[in-house]
Amino acid sequence: MHFFKNVAFGVSMGCTVFVLINLFGSWIFGEIFLEAITADFTHQALGSIIVGLACVLPSLIYQVERLTFLLQTAIHFAISIGTFIVVALSLKWLPTSSLAITLLMLFFSVLLFTLIWLLFYLYNQSEVKKMNKKIDELINKNNIL
Repeated sequence: MHFFKNVAFGVSMGCTVFVLINLFGSWIFGEIFLEAITADFTHQALGSIIVGLACVLPSLIYQVERLTFLLQTAIHFAISIGTFIVVALSLKWLPTSSLAITLLMLFFSVLLFTLIWLLFYLYNQSEVKKMNKKIDELINKNNIL
């Protein structure tokens, strides 16, 4: 059941990021930003869903306890960014006319992935602290009785 929740979360994340990027892109650059999206909406939306899944599903690697946290993060990062690059290049999300612009866009993509990963990491750390505090309270309560 956990796998299906992750699939649903990956699809929703991909779609949410797709909408936000296009909303802000059209807001900043105008309707021209949406021309590629509207010309091939189905492929563009499916590409976003694939990237969303590629970012969420590899997070299952964190359940493999014999791997170090650094290796888990590297595997998650490689799968996510690797999938993004393949999809981004095939759907022309990254301009290939200039190497400098392509590298700059890749840099911002890595930065965005890192920021999202960091936010999830901090959220999960906060949840762990809450759970540990609740466990300590229950232990102390039972010891008093």
